Amino acid sequence: MGRTALSGHRAWIGSGALALCYAISACSTTTESNFEGPGYSDDTRKLEKQMMAEATALGTAQGVAGVAASMLPMGAGSLVTTTAGRAARDAMIIRHDKVMREQIERDNAEFYKRYGITEADAGPVVANRSPGERKRCARRGGVRRC
Repeated sequence: MGRTALSGHRAWIGSGALALCYAISACSTTTESNFEGPGYSDDTRKLEKQMMAEATALGTAQGVAGVAASMLPMGAGSLVTTTAGRAARDAMIIRHDKVMREQIERDNAEFYKRYGITEADAGPVVANRSPGERKRCARRGGVRRC
């Protein structure tokens, strides 16, 4: 009996060490910005960095939850964590897309203003866009995908 309890204790210590490794590796990775150059503001680069940190934190949390769920003998915990993780990821993607599109629009407006470009000069895609027009979004699994 004592041996089984000790083995279970070691498994939890091992999963804690694995979680720590995930956290350390997540914090040490950096990526280059996709928004370099004068066409993008520092706010855009800061927002991108914030979003990357949120995505890394979510991935780390999913990894830790997955390791913990894999310790359960029946495996039902994996079904719950997978479903919850996917829902959280989808919600984060939708939110990040919306926020980044708004920030890019602000950068574009600043760019047009700085160089004296009107909407007619910018081309038909910008000129034909009306502010009240809403894009129809596909729905999959009860989640709007825009």
